[in-house]
Amino acid sequence: MVTYHDPNDPFAILLAPPLDETPEQRKAREAEEDAARKVSLRIDEELKAEKAAVKKKKNGVKVLVLGQSESGKSTTIKNFQLAYAYQAWLDERASWRSVIYLNLIRSVNHILEILALEMSNQNSLSHRPTHTTAHSLVHSEESETDVSDDETFVAQPPFAFTGKHKLLKLSLAPLRGVQKDLEVQIGAGASEPEDLSTWYDYTDPAPFAEVERLVARPSNPRRPNEFFIRSNCGWKETLNKLRPRPSPDHPQHPKKGKQHNIVEILVGCSVNIKSLWTDEVVQAVLKRRNMRLEESSGFFLDDVSRIAARNYEPSDDDVLRARLRTVGVQEYKFKIEKGSEIGRDWYMFDVGGVRTSRAAWFPFFEDCNAIIFMAPISCFDETLEEDHRVNRVQDSILLWKAICSSKLLSKVQFILFLNKCDLLAAKLKRGTSKFQNHFPDFVSEQIDVKTVAAYFQHEFKRILKNSPSSPARPLFAHMTSVTNTKTTAATLNSVRDTIVHNTLLSAHFI
Repeated sequence: MVTYHDPNDPFAILLAPPLDETPEQRKAREAEEDAARKVSLRIDEELKAEKAAVKKKKNGVKVLVLGQSESGKSTTIKNFQLAYAYQAWLDERASWRSVIYLNLIRSVNHILEILALEMSNQNSLSHRPTHTTAHSLVHSEESETDVSDDETFVAQPPFAFTGKHKLLKLSLAPLRGVQKDLEVQIGAGASEPEDLSTWYDYTDPAPFAEVERLVARPSNPRRPNEFFIRSNCGWKETLNKLRPRPSPDHPQHPKKGKQHNIVEILVGCSVNIKSLWTDEVVQAVLKRRNMRLEESSGFFLDDVSRIAARNYEPSDDDVLRARLRTVGVQEYKFKIEKGSEIGRDWYMFDVGGVRTSRAAWFPFFEDCNAIIFMAPISCFDETLEEDHRVNRVQDSILLWKAICSSKLLSKVQFILFLNKCDLLAAKLKRGTSKFQNHFPDFVSEQIDVKTVAAYFQHEFKRILKNSPSSPARPLFAHMTSVTNTKTTAATLNSVRDTIVHNTLLSAHFI
């Protein structure tokens, strides 16, 4: 094929090879041009693939799960995957083993810290409540009141510590090192930055500026540090690589490594862990400090014998209960494996729930099909961990107001989960904290889960109805205990049908 060039075309002149080009130079030039063409083709393919991925994502279902920290967002997403993408769930279930070990060991180490503090202060004549230092503790408005240094407290009766407690402290000391090893394995970072807002580069925090103004108070200077991982650190892939691999010489016997050492230490400590947790004096210490570990996510102290075993494999329930905090936005993509939506991609986003990270929610509202809002109503007498002056339910209500008033979300389906109803029932049954003391406008003579949930549901519906963005929009509200897979399954089926119906409706397919 002969190509004719216009001798007056400056572009052709620029691209033309030199007149005195040698064969070697020509060969080098053609090689460079060929390499450049390959790079260009690769870039074109990447752009094409990216465009196809974006198009495919738009055809999928996008759901945001919003709520404050420890409201049950991650557990809700796990339940969705468990119900509709079980094979993918099975593929990654084993990767949660180290997280469950970490949850268990952190609980033990925290109890040991409190025990050591009480033993060292045993002879003190006064007692001042101390803010606890683990994420899994329940902070009560009544138990977390700040007091000035010059206030005097009536001396509490001493605990009956014995040599047994000193021996338990000594025998369980290796778990400190195990906790550090697990944190290194799971991901970078072992405590929270002082200001999580520095993790994001979004200059416009709307629509949450009003919430921050309404609850603007000094942050809790004694906020406990909680291990976290960055959402993009690929921790599941890392943990899968740490699973024991068969030895080439002995395929039936996996290689032994650091993970094996962690398991052996945990197995060796299992009896003493049970002894620590069931000890009456230890329980009295926790009760005096208003520490209810059994009501928190990531609680496994009642399952020590099963988990601290060499052949332990996480169950579905274990993974649902496991706690691993992520900083940033965690995207969960899974393909529906059953039902009318089989083969369709779902994208669920779990974003940071602490107040300082809510500015990161804003960019994810675009093209959102539905929002599941998690409101833990068992927390009626608790305060935010990041600010002990803010009631947790009031924080959820303020956050709900901001979401309802957002014009960006005027056509998005809202689904409300009044979560942790099981914990609410237990708390109301104990009667240690009166509901009316925290919500005085509650007028029902009967105080139980149904009446309290109905009270909060009415409040959330009233806020949505009074919002200027879309006052006629329906609200689908559910009473949930998302750690209970059986009771949650029917709820999720209803939620899924609602989301699919509204997605088809918005696309004018029905």
